[in-house]
Amino acid sequence: MKPDRRVDAVALPVLLLFLAAMGGVTRPVLAVLVNDSGSFVTYSNSIEALALASGSYDYDQPDPGELSAFHTLASNLWTASSPTDLQVLVAPADALGYDVVNFTDGQTTYFGLREQLTNNVQTKGWGSFFVRQGDSRLALVEVPHVIADGYTHDIGAKAFVQSEARGFIMAGAHRNANGSGTADVAHHTDSIFHEVHTAWSGAQSENTAWQVHGFDLANHQDFPVDCDAVLSNGTGGVSPEIVALDAAIQSLDNQGTWVGYAYNTLNVNDPLNVTVNGNVPGSTFGGPDGLAATTNVQKIYSVNLGGTFVHIELEQSFRLNGASNRQLAADAIASAIISTTPLTPVPEPASLVLLLGLILSIRRHRPRIGG
Repeated sequence: MKPDRRVDAVALPVLLLFLAAMGGVTRPVLAVLVNDSGSFVTYSNSIEALALASGSYDYDQPDPGELSAFHTLASNLWTASSPTDLQVLVAPADALGYDVVNFTDGQTTYFGLREQLTNNVQTKGWGSFFVRQGDSRLALVEVPHVIADGYTHDIGAKAFVQSEARGFIMAGAHRNANGSGTADVAHHTDSIFHEVHTAWSGAQSENTAWQVHGFDLANHQDFPVDCDAVLSNGTGGVSPEIVALDAAIQSLDNQGTWVGYAYNTLNVNDPLNVTVNGNVPGSTFGGPDGLAATTNVQKIYSVNLGGTFVHIELEQSFRLNGASNRQLAADAIASAIISTTPLTPVPEPASLVLLLGLILSIRRHRPRIGG
């Protein structure tokens, strides 16, 4: 006689529940899509507050398999257009220690990836990544040096929201988390930050990256004393984006209070150098201790694909002298993005396009009555 499996089917779950209650079984917690709302700037600032500190030695260097898997995950997040699409990403994100986030700020929705916490702290330090839904501009706002370049995360988040840029990429650890330069994502290609940059740049790097950094004028005695910002596209030229941002900075209060300059290798009398630097040679801002972005790995990737990269160095005058100055910096960056990048409508879902085509076809070919 076969055993009565109905008894087993009842007894086993009861036994498991009993053992769990007694601490003998740890039940797995299933990952879920995280829905949240509020101010995106406040939300991103709260994430940055969890970034791994300098010398913490907690930064988890991703291995090749993790880099590849995250690249795929980020690519799928970029093309996601509904909560249903997001739900599909929950399991692969969870496998990498990440939550998938559906965040609403007023009328705007952002789809994102943020690190899961253990005892309310990060254990990887890989960063956080968000994509604006709806009409947006083909631009990325990037913040690679959290903590080290104080308040660049706040300026970057504000510029991202105000400009309606498509993507926001923020590092999750101090550049010296495991020792000098060990987590410097602007100079290491084997980082999750860089993988997301490559996933979101586009096939021809059509999505321009605007990367926000910080510097202290006291460490650059050869710079003009009124230097509040140093801009560069990393190639030695002066792109329209650089011209637009330089103009936006210098028109912030219409009194010449804020002054930007741009690294370039043009002749000092070249009209483009004169436009952004006056009579100051663009080479002033290069050299071993310069801010030229010539070795920035995101710049190298984008430029090699034929794209444009905007490297923004903000002096402490913008970053550390009050929230109003940080807002001004964000205003200038957002203004430059808006003036150089058109707002791109969201393409209709393929299913809707096919349905509309079918309806039009039926209307064109239906027989006329009484004609």
